[in-house]
Amino acid sequence: MSANGSLIELTPTSMYAPLRPVDSIRPLKILLITPKGKKEEDTSQKALFSMAVGVLVSITPPQHEIELVDELFGDVVNYDGGYDMVGITTRTLNATRAYEIADRFRARGIPVVLGGVHVSFNYDEALAHADCVVSGEAENLWANVLQDVADGKLQRRYEAVHFAAVNEVPVIDYERIFLCSKRGKVDSRKSIPIYMTRGCPFTCSFCVTPNFTGRLYRIQSPDSIREQIATAKRVWFRETRYGDKPWFMFTDENLGVNKQRMWEIMEILSECNIRFSSFISLKFLDDAKTVELLVKAGCAMALVGFESINQETLKTYNKGRINTAADYSRIISDCRKAGLPIQGNFLVNPEIDTYEDMDATMDFVVENALVMPIYSILTPYPGTELYKEYKAKGLVVDEDWDKYTAHNLVVRCDRYDPYEYQIKYIEHFLGMFTWRANVRRVLMNNNKLITTVTSILFRRNLKDQLENCKHGSRRPIAQDNLPPPAVALSSESIETAVEAH
Repeated sequence: MSANGSLIELTPTSMYAPLRPVDSIRPLKILLITPKGKKEEDTSQKALFSMAVGVLVSITPPQHEIELVDELFGDVVNYDGGYDMVGITTRTLNATRAYEIADRFRARGIPVVLGGVHVSFNYDEALAHADCVVSGEAENLWANVLQDVADGKLQRRYEAVHFAAVNEVPVIDYERIFLCSKRGKVDSRKSIPIYMTRGCPFTCSFCVTPNFTGRLYRIQSPDSIREQIATAKRVWFRETRYGDKPWFMFTDENLGVNKQRMWEIMEILSECNIRFSSFISLKFLDDAKTVELLVKAGCAMALVGFESINQETLKTYNKGRINTAADYSRIISDCRKAGLPIQGNFLVNPEIDTYEDMDATMDFVVENALVMPIYSILTPYPGTELYKEYKAKGLVVDEDWDKYTAHNLVVRCDRYDPYEYQIKYIEHFLGMFTWRANVRRVLMNNNKLITTVTSILFRRNLKDQLENCKHGSRRPIAQDNLPPPAVALSSESIETAVEAH
């Protein structure tokens, strides 16, 4: 309120204290935690650290001491470590666990900052478990958070929209992350996360990126890419009998927005002597030069979102005019001949997919010997337009965030018994990893060691999931007494649901 009693509208500059010189800030002891969701499956394919945490480590001034705990690797949280601040990154599937950890630290009087995709769109829910919630990208607000913690003036919320836009891709400090982490050097079987780009110019309603990372598409400079890869190799990688090249996992939201720029990135990577995996749009793989450049650059596998192999379903998705199962098989075959294995991504949607559709998908995966195929149940995540639409139409029936792993039924299933549908889904997923399918997969693709190991681990994990499901521990919520949906699901909704995968 002004001197004359009128209200003053808060502006971004007046909401937060001005930043002082970095060296004037009291050094802090900071703990950054990556929780493991209670129903999150173990996997050998997890990256060495969360990129969200990696960014925070990289932009934190050097006088602050940082410790990393990653529950995905079995790290134990020390609640008596004498920290000045605890930061916890969240996804929907680990939000409940994040809140538990936060509550225990707050009971000890230690300030807790929650950030990440989930809490950015569930502020009120998260604030009950935190002293502060960070919404959106943290690059240009993190310095304010640290200064306010040091001054004992931490605010309840810091929103990226109140700060300058993040116009550049932050450089990842792989050496500092290594020193803060509890991981040691790894061989070529473990993946080091990296990104070439950030953001995506498209506004797909199924995707959280437009509302979180944003539409501004940012690309690393060639020198920055080379420098980060060189540092990561020196710090994190050790040669063993499993190979002399490190494996990088690209975490880009959309690597292939611009084909020419993508080609430029591949030319850079071809000089770096690495192997990597990345999501690649199908349209980019139906191009011989792109595939050639990917292989030359060291791409060990490309993850492709096929969604469905049912032609009528593709028409419903408005993709039938350009996509057919014959196109898929041809592209997979052409890529394999060029030395690029394909990792397929498929979605099962209880609104439209029958058990016969599941049979066809399973047979297609086995016949085409896709490496590490991913099969998921439609899951609308908070922060997406899809979630808002499904929520409004009464199609979201379960908001137990622990179940949001993309392997649990959380939406309406009117055609079949939900519990039966859950079991059938896992049975078909396991069917993609029979011994016959695994042998065929290994024989037909490069990277035979990785393909063998991952196929065996997938099979073992899915057998455990199926056993747990049959014993009732993964039973979906009963839907017998649910009211009918508010409106029928539109063809546009179905399309976005499939693309969400």
